[in-house]
Amino acid sequence: MKRAPVVLALLGLVVVLGTTNFTIWRHQQVIDTGQTVFLDLRPVDPRSLIQGDYMDLRYAQTVFPPTDQRNQLPPRGVFVVMLDEHNVASFSRLDDGTDLDDNETRLKYKQIDQSGQIRLGAESFLFQEGQAQLFNDARYGVLRVDAAGNSVLVGLADENWQIIREPDEAQDSQ
Repeated sequence: MKRAPVVLALLGLVVVLGTTNFTIWRHQQVIDTGQTVFLDLRPVDPRSLIQGDYMDLRYAQTVFPPTDQRNQLPPRGVFVVMLDEHNVASFSRLDDGTDLDDNETRLKYKQIDQSGQIRLGAESFLFQEGQAQLFNDARYGVLRVDAAGNSVLVGLADENWQIIREPDEAQDSQ
């Protein structure tokens, strides 16, 4: 009878590790194969006493459905954004399942409250302590987005659509 708790604990460990690894693999697939999309940012304070240096991202209203339509949205869903020549996204329409134009992509969202606040799942960007000044002028959040609208934040970009890299990272990529 003493083997049952050990077997259950091991089974639980396998489930937890399997689920974690699957989630990591799924996000890596979005990064590897997803389309690069730039989302306009609104300025925010890049410092937290608890978390260290990070940027709390707030996307421009042009990314989201108009405020008057938000109370009609389901709590979770997908909307379609139109991409300009630099892949900067702006809201196009709610996803109704129809085919996308060449310059459109889907974005999954989650509505967090009744006031119409919408999250895309990429609302903060962590960086090395002391590098806040480097990211102060970030203009875009850079996401990789797959065909279903799953997105992963991969960086921040400047007004010229260039990904901002920390000094160590910039040397590694050369």
